[in-house]
Amino acid sequence: MEPTGGLSAQNQAVLSLLKDEFNFQNGFIMDMNGRPWIMWHTTDLYAWWHSFEEQCQTPLGRKLMNACADQEEFFLHRQGTLNKGWWRRKKTQQEAIDARWSKYGWGSLSIEKETATSLLFAPMVGGLALAAHEAISQHRKKLQWNQVNSKMIRFELSESSTVLPPAPEPPNLPWCSATTTGLIVPPVFEEMTAGECELYLDGESVCMFPVDAFTRLFHTCRAYQITVSMEQQEAWLTPQLTDGDRSVFLMVIASMSALVQQSERPIYLDGAESWTQQLHHYLGPFGWGLPVSAEAMDSPDGMRFTLQSSASLPFLVGWIVAMWERGHGKMSKFTLHREGESWTLDIESRLAYN
Repeated sequence: MEPTGGLSAQNQAVLSLLKDEFNFQNGFIMDMNGRPWIMWHTTDLYAWWHSFEEQCQTPLGRKLMNACADQEEFFLHRQGTLNKGWWRRKKTQQEAIDARWSKYGWGSLSIEKETATSLLFAPMVGGLALAAHEAISQHRKKLQWNQVNSKMIRFELSESSTVLPPAPEPPNLPWCSATTTGLIVPPVFEEMTAGECELYLDGESVCMFPVDAFTRLFHTCRAYQITVSMEQQEAWLTPQLTDGDRSVFLMVIASMSALVQQSERPIYLDGAESWTQQLHHYLGPFGWGLPVSAEAMDSPDGMRFTLQSSASLPFLVGWIVAMWERGHGKMSKFTLHREGESWTLDIESRLAYN
């Protein structure tokens, strides 16, 4: 339940940990290693995921779980989160997990009971839980999950004979690039509250999640045949991406449309100034990134955006395309072209194209 009244000691402690860990620049929320994270509204996360899975036309829950498990394993190993001494080892490891999960708004995980209480999507929770169990046992595990109710997830873990090396660095997709760390605390943290194990913003459940987990997922989805409509393929041009990269990139863009269309966000666009206002309101605070520049083109409602290379670029382009279509009530055409470490996105009406 969301806390009410003044800031509790727990609320202050959680927000203090977040402020110590993350910084902000150009619409990106970055950890101390310069890796991007996104603050998701949990309802948005569900809407986007169901649309993305539908775009891929295949069940992806297990792939999402594995991507989250690999990323969390990478973090736990790199940070030594669970490398505790032998004295009261189980208790201190559980306390470390409790602190980590509550800090990011993931809910709670009981290692002993093999259950989790969370508002996140079950495969994501399963991946996080699998990484924790494997880090503690120092053995590979097989995991099945069962959604008991809207918040509780029960796991079935068994030993695996698989011998795998530690999770590697996140893959480097064509749009990925190291992001410079910022100098300020993400301003949105000042507006958040912390419940017992969750985070809230304006009364809605939110969570922090690393973009690199989605990069791992997208890397595995490049093998899927492109499923967006032929009309979209002909209107959405990405001349410098290979077929596999283009396929997953366009599926992310198409799936972001469902997130925007299903929401009640009012989007009013009238020239570059209104774009700047809308982008800073809907995208900038939450880590999706912001265009370096936005300027009107000669064509009606046409806009040109300069975008920074980043792991979140597919999401950012998806947001811009979905907002353009929602704001103008038209189908879009665009060209995305790389120029050094930046990208140029030209977007206008598909009617002119036809």
